[in-house]
Amino acid sequence: MRTARLVMAALVALTVFAVPAAAQAASGPQIQYASSEFEGNTGVLLVGIRSADGVSRVHADVKSSTGEIIASTDSFWRYRGEPEDQNQVWATQEPFILPQLGYYPVDVEVTDTNGVTTRVTNAGSLAYVVVTYIDSVTVKPATATYERRSVTVSGVLKGRQPGTMEIRRVAGAPISLLNSDWQEATTGADGKFTAVLPIVDSGRRIFINYPYNPAQPHHLSSSYDTPAITIKPRATRVIATVSAKRVKAGESVTVSGTATWKTPDGWVPVSTGRVNLLSCDAQDYCTHLDGLPVAADGTYTLTATPYMSTTLRAVYSAPDRPDGYPDPYVAYSQRDVEIAVLQPSSISDFTASREADGRVHLHGHVQFPGDMTPGSIPVEFQFSETGTGDWVTVGDDDQSYWDGMGYEFEGRLTESRSGWWRARYPGDRTSFQAAVSKKIFVQ
Repeated sequence: MRTARLVMAALVALTVFAVPAAAQAASGPQIQYASSEFEGNTGVLLVGIRSADGVSRVHADVKSSTGEIIASTDSFWRYRGEPEDQNQVWATQEPFILPQLGYYPVDVEVTDTNGVTTRVTNAGSLAYVVVTYIDSVTVKPATATYERRSVTVSGVLKGRQPGTMEIRRVAGAPISLLNSDWQEATTGADGKFTAVLPIVDSGRRIFINYPYNPAQPHHLSSSYDTPAITIKPRATRVIATVSAKRVKAGESVTVSGTATWKTPDGWVPVSTGRVNLLSCDAQDYCTHLDGLPVAADGTYTLTATPYMSTTLRAVYSAPDRPDGYPDPYVAYSQRDVEIAVLQPSSISDFTASREADGRVHLHGHVQFPGDMTPGSIPVEFQFSETGTGDWVTVGDDDQSYWDGMGYEFEGRLTESRSGWWRARYPGDRTSFQAAVSKKIFVQ
């Protein structure tokens, strides 16, 4: 019985260890792809491998279109991945050196560390082609101006040869350049190209492209972006003169002046364009009041009736382009003028009388018939013996408050002389008109 158990245990052991080994051998490494290393040398072959048991050997055969082997190598190194990774990329130690450019089918054979070999016919392709790049690009001038609205772009198209990595200039190649519209150029015998591009908008880059060329089928396309091309617009300035810097609410203000621009001959009046008049608050939020084209000599006159104290802003802008967008070659300019619009006020009622203790009692209301009310509403109490002048402020109520009939003020002042009394709201030089009450004689 003991012998039978030992035999059975041996059979079980063979079953446990032999079967997985056979299954593993049957699977072997997987060859996922084979292609050129396009980032550097296209003569280098990259092979993507998936293997649970690592990789001990890689072999590749490069074939002609008729299937003839023209180059082979067993010299590979682990290009990407760690030894314990199942997915790895292997690359040839040395690039292939082939007599002609072209696309060549590749057969690949991979052996894992268990000795299991997988071979795939036509596993991929060696793209033995030239990697091109655009070099030595210049843009002159770097900034477009009103007088010079185009830039000249120059550069050299170069190609890195497969295998040897030799750099050669590419002649007779088409070059496309794009800013606002496409421009075409062709490289000369020295690989150089030059093109003149109109600049329509500021801040756009110039895209330079060497596209696929049927005449050079084994040269990869390439492209290049220049830094953004800016426009330095012609400077302008606008003068603004106002008919008054302080007006009562409802009164108009006339703004006039001249718009000029800086030319090679100096500052001269513009003959076209427009001046708009804006009303702007402290947060620089503006509303449009009026606007019109400038006269042939650059002058303008605008009239507005601002409803509150504001910054009047005269803005000159050049005529729009035919497409409706502003002309980037002419700068806009502005001139600000502070305007005080004084809102109306009045003292609707006022009384003055002598009380039993001899003091003079003064009382009344201030009104603000407009849409705004000041935050502080002081009232001065003034006395004159004649009532025709020489008014003297004897006292005040430093803050009036709303009582349903108006902003009430009140005072009791010591004054033994007989004479005339009145109340005066001093107003605010930037926002509200002053107001004076009727005068009252107190014995």
